[in-house]
Amino acid sequence: MKQIQKHKKTFLYVGLGILAIAFAFKFTVAPAYYFWLLLSTAIIFKIFFLTAVFSEKGFRPSLWLCLILTGVALILASMLFKTVFPIPALYKVLFYGAISLKVTGLFLMIFSKRQE
Repeated sequence: MKQIQKHKKTFLYVGLGILAIAFAFKFTVAPAYYFWLLLSTAIIFKIFFLTAVFSEKGFRPSLWLCLILTGVALILASMLFKTVFPIPALYKVLFYGAISLKVTGLFLMIFSKRQE
C-alpha cells in the first residue's frame, strides 16, 4: 500500500515539475514545440496520478475535487470552442464558468483541510 502511495506522489510532483518547465520554456525564446511536448508529458503524468487516486479501494471523491475536475473538463471544452469551432460567446461562458468552479473548489479544499 505504501508503494502505491509513493508512486502517486511521484506522478504528481513529476507532472507539476514538468508543467513548470513547460511554462518556463513558453515565456522564453524556446521553440513552441518544446512547450507542447512538455505540456503533453505533464498531462500524461497527471492522468497517471488521477488514475492511481481513483482506482484506490474505497476512494470517494469530495465535493471540492469534483468541482476542480469539472473545471478542468470545462477548460478543455472551452479550448475546443476557441480553436476548432470558434464560437466566442460559448468559449467565454465555458472558460469563466470553469475558472469559477476551480476557484470554488480551491476554497472548499482549503476550508475543509482547515477543519480537519
